[in-house]
Amino acid sequence: MSQNSNLPTLRQVRERLNMTQEEFARELGTTTRTIGRHERGEHKLRLTLGQIKRLKELLEQAGMSIDDLPDDID
Repeated sequence: MSQNSNLPTLRQVRERLNMTQEEFARELGTTTRTIGRHERGEHKLRLTLGQIKRLKELLEQAGMSIDDLPDDID
């Protein structure tokens, strides 16, 4: 499936939330290194169900829906 360039990347979601990588990592229960590696394209982010639920809450706080994300977050 091709990526729709109109859909936000995870970095754009984090920036829209006005969060640093450290803050975003803490909210998702992961490490800053993991978020940074993902944003640089060095690592695919794999989230637990609990992390996905937290991401959904963060998106809602930013006025977004989980449906606004691409199927494969870059």
